Amino acid sequence: MLKRYNVSETKKYYCDINSKVLAGVEVITYKSKQKDEVSHIKKDYMDFLLDKLKFNVSEEYDKELKIFTISVLELNMYGEGKTREEAIVDLVDSIIEFVQIYTEKIDLFSKVESVEKQVYMMKILRNISDKCYCVFA
Repeated sequence: MLKRYNVSETKKYYCDINSKVLAGVEVITYKSKQKDEVSHIKKDYMDFLLDKLKFNVSEEYDKELKIFTISVLELNMYGEGKTREEAIVDLVDSIIEFVQIYTEKIDLFSKVESVEKQVYMMKILRNISDKCYCVFA
């Protein structure tokens, strides 16, 4: 059964909550007048779930313009270049720039971006913090 605690209870019983989470129980924290909730789950579970999340990368070549376009559908981002490698570099540069803006303005993005995009951004941010720059795994 899912356990739910308000913020005060979470603070008061944090050690017990943490033990439950480490044992595999998901615990929810909520603020009484807000609809948003926080899920406390074991890190291994989150790692497992995020590992299942795959990026869909598409590649196109415009013969008329002689330009490659590499897109990441989940991020709604793309890179272009005369070669495939240039397009990938352009895409990675765009993602890095977006990550910087995203982290600086996380409060705004958390309100306007879809849950799906926020989860994909979480995967990128975790990979960056783990010093793994191969985010399209």
